[in-house]
Amino acid sequence: MTDSVTHTPRPGTLRSFIGGVFSLLLTRAELLSLEAEEQKDRLLATLLLGGLALVCLLLGLMAMLLVIVLVTPASSRPLVLGLMASGLLGSGGLALLWLRWQLRRQASPFACTLSEVRKDWDALNGRH
Repeated sequence: MTDSVTHTPRPGTLRSFIGGVFSLLLTRAELLSLEAEEQKDRLLATLLLGGLALVCLLLGLMAMLLVIVLVTPASSRPLVLGLMASGLLGSGGLALLWLRWQLRRQASPFACTLSEVRKDWDALNGRH
């Protein structure tokens, strides 16, 4: 009868080191996979919400412009519509600046994975 009992490699051997590195790489790959899934979900939710908001805003603006054109006397319509256009362009520009600020403020994708890989690299090189 052959003995099919598997044993763990002795600490300090090449086999133990390779097993540890493989286990570490597998853990980091799982972390990367989880972060990629979170990024995908966050991006999809942001795009859907942004699209819905854009459609609602455009419909509301068209309705508001129609009401203003119907209510405003003919002699002052160009002035009122010009002021509205200026206000809408200004608010759109501010919204884009705010969006840019938000995107720059958020953490970079996969920051947690990169941090852990750097810690692992430092540990393997003997730095703490």
